[in-house]
Amino acid sequence: MFSYLTSQSQRFNIQLLQEAAYRELIQHLDRIEGSTVIALDEAMIGPFTLVTKPKLFAERAIRIVTLKPDLVFPKDIRNIVYILRPRVSIMDQLLQNKGVLNSFSRIDELSWSFLPLDADVVTMEIPNAYRDVSIDGDTSSLYQVAIGLVQLQRLYGRIPKIYGKGVQAQRVWNHAKNLGMEEKALYNGDKGAIDQLILLDRGIDLLSPLATQLTYEGLIDEFYGIRQNKLSLPAELFPSDKTSEGRRPDEYLPQTSEKKTILMHSGEQLYAELRNKNFNEVTKLLARKAREIHTQMHATSQDKTVQEIKSFVENILPQLMAQKKSTSEHTAIAGLIHEQVNATTFADDLAAEQDFMVCADIDKPSAFIEDKIARKADIRNVLRLICLQCAAASGLKDKLLIHYKREVAQVYGIEMLLTFSNLEMAGLLHPQTDSRAYAVLRKSLHLTVEDNVEVDPKDISYVHSFYAPLTARLVELSLKPLGWQTLKSQINNLHGPTFEDFQAQLIGIGGRQAGSMVSECSLLHVPRVVLVCFVGGCTFAEIAALRFLADQEDNNVEFLIATTKIINKNTFLDSLLSA
Repeated sequence: MFSYLTSQSQRFNIQLLQEAAYRELIQHLDRIEGSTVIALDEAMIGPFTLVTKPKLFAERAIRIVTLKPDLVFPKDIRNIVYILRPRVSIMDQLLQNKGVLNSFSRIDELSWSFLPLDADVVTMEIPNAYRDVSIDGDTSSLYQVAIGLVQLQRLYGRIPKIYGKGVQAQRVWNHAKNLGMEEKALYNGDKGAIDQLILLDRGIDLLSPLATQLTYEGLIDEFYGIRQNKLSLPAELFPSDKTSEGRRPDEYLPQTSEKKTILMHSGEQLYAELRNKNFNEVTKLLARKAREIHTQMHATSQDKTVQEIKSFVENILPQLMAQKKSTSEHTAIAGLIHEQVNATTFADDLAAEQDFMVCADIDKPSAFIEDKIARKADIRNVLRLICLQCAAASGLKDKLLIHYKREVAQVYGIEMLLTFSNLEMAGLLHPQTDSRAYAVLRKSLHLTVEDNVEVDPKDISYVHSFYAPLTARLVELSLKPLGWQTLKSQINNLHGPTFEDFQAQLIGIGGRQAGSMVSECSLLHVPRVVLVCFVGGCTFAEIAALRFLADQEDNNVEFLIATTKIINKNTFLDSLLSA
């Protein structure tokens, strides 16, 4: 159904996850008889696009509408199906209080957890997972991640080695382990397709999600937002495209002619080539691609036979036209980004955050931040920079934190103190500790690389031009012989426990098969598969860094990346700033 989910992996096929979710949906639909309308919570539209296409409902004459307070249904409809996120505000108690709980003939569950975003990425599409746990005290997302890990093992087999860092990562694994013990099938026979799991709590690295991403995909997401592999931009930016108004085959709701939707996944060949590159390399690649297409389309036909010309027109020309269209689209997108990154404000903000990353003047008030406050600049960016300074300094001195609070409250209003309270509960602002964890790790783990190369890079720090995301660096170092054992002593000063676990086979239930040693020997040169799970969200820059590591032959590794949600500096902060 989704060809872009077809992986080159020799060990795992992520399409199995999509197929399992699709089968479950079909089973629920098959139980419904008669005319039907599905009222879809807006929060569920994204997950649905990752599992199935609108054609499924059209074939069954099922109408899809967005759930709204004033929604009115036709009287001749026999079945009204509500599909909602399990939010506390709309669960059983509220329904009972309103006297409508008994009006439902059935309340079922779609047991979807991780959903396939791409051939190497799965997501739970929980936008506020970090906030839910740290500010609201709602730990249901942790339990949901644990269920997701058990579901992955049902599909791909038992994961023998587990490593993790952070309080919430530990809680997730404890839940997953207890759930797994109830399913002996997970332990039957040999290990599965995934060799090890690395669980990372977002709270151990709060600098990376606040940093400006400098990969093509990361910048697109920060400026315009990528939603379930789709980018929506004004159609006027693509004058050569004659997209008609209406609904695309893969859209659940009608699109207007004022918007153009561009697919952003590995099935789009050019995008797959560009997305993980530093933006400084992207424009050069697009220019080269345009020249190549022009050369092929205008190649002389004087020396070709009629049959060769016919073959070119029928087989090659359509491919070139598709490549030309894609190149034109991404040239337009790159042009928009180029305007943004060349703006003085962008360059100044980037310079300020990079100063923090190298621990320059992090123990005193930042003149740059103070100037932004005085000019009443975008409060989200002001708070981001303050939080970046806090992350780099491993906390702010009490006097400095009080200074920032007073300055912000005087300019933006006293209600900003509630926002500061949220940021403190979330761990983005806190008193300085003696450990100076970031300053120590910056040197010991080489988190900043001054002579980094952005074009044809040699190190993962290219994703931020000179800063390597701490999470990705931990994964990189764990790949080395005795990697996690060596890391344990280095990262003890990070908040939360460092843990490891091993899921041994239960001999006698499934047992080791006689041919298993032969099978293992034959797999010695096959890349190991590592599942990296981010509890609380991850950025496209972190994903790009892991893909870069997978592309290095010496590592001999394939990554499956799991996250509660893809986040960026804007969406991450927005989730924490709301009341």
